[in-house]
Amino acid sequence: MLIVYFSGAYVKAAIIEGVNRAVHLPLIRLSEADRFELPGWPGLELLRLTVPRERTGADRHLYVLLEGELLVDLPEGRYLHLRPGEGAEVEGAHVLTPIVEAVALEWKPSR
Repeated sequence: MLIVYFSGAYVKAAIIEGVNRAVHLPLIRLSEADRFELPGWPGLELLRLTVPRERTGADRHLYVLLEGELLVDLPEGRYLHLRPGEGAEVEGAHVLTPIVEAVALEWKPSR
């Protein structure tokens, strides 16, 4: 089970709980590496976004914005505007465009 703790609109930390373990993950600090894959959770990554990132293909993505502000640019001029504590499920090609430096949790579930 992944538990993400919010304080107001900001994420403070996350804890991954398993049968015999609990790991404290200071998400914002871990994101300083630009990309951090959460151990034991395939497809779950922490992203620090300073420039646009393109996602191609038909894969499904779930985003939870932890810090900053983010536009998810979709085909045909559509977009989603995310603020801290907000999330979006996106299927297909899109571009992640930070308005200001952003930190997001991204999950790509296996099909």
